[in-house]
Amino acid sequence: MRFLVRLANEGKFQPGDSKALASKSYASVRGFGADVGNVRVSSTAIELDLLLTSRDKLESATHALAENLGPMLTLRELDSPGPQTSVGQAIHDGIEFFNEERYWESHEALEYAWRRAEGAEKKVLQGIILVAAALVHLQKNESAVAVGVMARARDKLSAYHGERFGVSVDGLHETISRMVEAGRPQFFKIEARAYSSRAAV
Repeated sequence: MRFLVRLANEGKFQPGDSKALASKSYASVRGFGADVGNVRVSSTAIELDLLLTSRDKLESATHALAENLGPMLTLRELDSPGPQTSVGQAIHDGIEFFNEERYWESHEALEYAWRRAEGAEKKVLQGIILVAAALVHLQKNESAVAVGVMARARDKLSAYHGERFGVSVDGLHETISRMVEAGRPQFFKIEARAYSSRAAV
């Protein structure tokens, strides 16, 4: 069984601490026959995958993580299928997750929409997904990889202009271009006007 655990980062940890946090989180849960993976650090949270052989150990393992790393923010089972949603809702959720620095979840929500989109919308969604993927790498302290993925996003978005899904494609392209040119990716928010979650792509 696999769970996505998000714990509060009360300003103590940076992406450079991800390896040390992986060791600390594993030490916290190994007594319950659990393992951890994919530790990511944002400015507000520590995210990790918690792997368990039995749901019976979930409460004990998450309690140990909260005691040793920080208070629990969210817990989500990853092996069960997510709720069915509309394309518009998936895009809305993906942008919200992005702006909460929940880049892995943003990637997942936007990919759901991307699979159902066509034409320019599909290409723009792919560009935004690549930005989210780049920032997942940044959360793991993989800056060089993040720059490379962000460059792919920049190239993907360069052919599109105007507004899509309430997002200024030109503004997003400019933001990531600056980061790629400087070789310094960083967390940021996507500015988006109100976008109806009921709208279709």
